[in-house]
Amino acid sequence: MVRLAAAGFILHLLLIALARTVPFLSAGPLAGLDRNFLHAVYTPFSFILFYEVLLLVLALPRSHTRSIGMQYEIISLIVIRRVFKDIGEIRDPVTWLNQTDEALMVLMDMVAAVLMFLLVTGFRRISLTVVHTSPHNQLEKFVAIKKSIAVLLCIVLLILAAFNLAQWLEGVAGFTGILAGRGKDLDFFFFPAFFEFMIFTDVFLLIVSIPFYERYEYVIRNAGFVISTVLLRFSLSTPKPYDLAISIIAMFYGLCILGVFSYFTRVEKLVDHEDE
Repeated sequence: MVRLAAAGFILHLLLIALARTVPFLSAGPLAGLDRNFLHAVYTPFSFILFYEVLLLVLALPRSHTRSIGMQYEIISLIVIRRVFKDIGEIRDPVTWLNQTDEALMVLMDMVAAVLMFLLVTGFRRISLTVVHTSPHNQLEKFVAIKKSIAVLLCIVLLILAAFNLAQWLEGVAGFTGILAGRGKDLDFFFFPAFFEFMIFTDVFLLIVSIPFYERYEYVIRNAGFVISTVLLRFSLSTPKPYDLAISIIAMFYGLCILGVFSYFTRVEKLVDHEDE
């Protein structure tokens, strides 16, 4: 993946250089390509994001909490990648502070990325404090179900990635079609659609986990994670700066749910010892 990201970055830089120097290409095959070299940073980050999404799917059979944490990581990476896009929109870097709207977009994304990084760190730290409870039934069947879901999600992931690549190529080439006018927005289809599938996946896991974890705290935790995922999906189709606010609220809500869940498991452990 590192080699692909590096190769994609170099290729994107070369295409921008050709579009800026060769009139035939700039008016023809590369008519829809952005001319700002900073936009090339989008390419390696896109590979990194795809790799993170793949890791999320692979982590699903092992840990539901871990997969939720990786959803937060993906959103934060989308935001930090967008910083470079916002910088690329600045017309004159020397006087960028005078370009109020563009500068504000950059600063908002930078602050939001730091806050999201902090929330992801807190989420991971709290997850280490959870006292795990043995399931009522054997977990082999539940793990098998989650593996089957992961396989289906991998197929969906590949389809979405192929569609997104076709969207980008169509936009760069300046073709007109079902994706016309959206070629520059690489996230138009992929991430919103993928997070919709994650909502359905979380709901399904909530339902099928009940026979294995017939406990109040697990139902509340999983339901809270579903709410958090729904909010993340909403944020992907909400204009700035409200998308950042919704994303941060979604991550903070998930962190609070996990924090209360962790505290509950420790209290429940003490109650079980007293009952003994």
